[in-house]
Amino acid sequence: MKTEVIRLRDERPVTLATYVLDLSPQVSWERRPAVIVCPGGGLMYTSNREAEPVAAVFLSRGYHAFVLRYTTADMGVKKVYPDILYDLAKTVAIVRSKADEWGVDANKMVIVGFSAGGLLAAMYSTQWHRDWLAESLGVSKNLLKPNAVVLAYPAGLDFVTMYNIFRGGVGPGAEVFHTMASLMLGSEEFTLEKLREISPVTYVDSNTPPTFIWTTADDSVVPVESILSYAHALAANKVPFELHVFASGVHGLSLADKTTARTSDQINPHVAKWIDLVLSWLQNHVFKE
Repeated sequence: MKTEVIRLRDERPVTLATYVLDLSPQVSWERRPAVIVCPGGGLMYTSNREAEPVAAVFLSRGYHAFVLRYTTADMGVKKVYPDILYDLAKTVAIVRSKADEWGVDANKMVIVGFSAGGLLAAMYSTQWHRDWLAESLGVSKNLLKPNAVVLAYPAGLDFVTMYNIFRGGVGPGAEVFHTMASLMLGSEEFTLEKLREISPVTYVDSNTPPTFIWTTADDSVVPVESILSYAHALAANKVPFELHVFASGVHGLSLADKTTARTSDQINPHVAKWIDLVLSWLQNHVFKE
């Protein structure tokens, strides 16, 4: 396996960790799909629980894996958007440009985002084809295209819905909403129009790639209503998608098993089935030949 950490920005520790499986004449699978993992962390940091352990599972299923540590508040910034979008766009461009060297199937590139990383993955999936993004990196739009996106308990898909639910409230959900909105906008003061501008649901169109979403119905941090709003936008634009709402589970489950659990409530065997559901969906509905 080839592993390295690529520095993506000079001014802050934005990095891309690569986990590239060795090619072998004993294996006929010459080019493999690639997964880019965007951990969560409320845009304050990137979680280790949603990084390398997730990459390892995809590696075990024959994927090359990459973990993006995108711009977050712990790097000394007060506004992360649109920098996080540039971070992910540069990552996709690097992986696709090195497809021959790394043995990547350039038509099988998946972005997996957890919580705040899900916000980033969703925003990217609705913005990758915009002229301004490709022009900012000096690359072709085709180089930036994701072939599929997986959103795990994604936060901020619809900030307006989250605002209406948490308005005037207290608790972890209200705190996460306020922190993320403030870091996206660079201000603790925001209007509904500004919240719409940072909501991926606003930008869903026919260019949005096939999307897999999973969450739990009683997630106290990310209200399921905001996710259903995004699923409605996907349906309205005829974007292929699959949505799983598990009955119960705390926010931040990651793989939902012992390998990523910090506390006992982060072990949930029923929800842990999500990884098999994702891999089956990718094989049978996105990458079928």
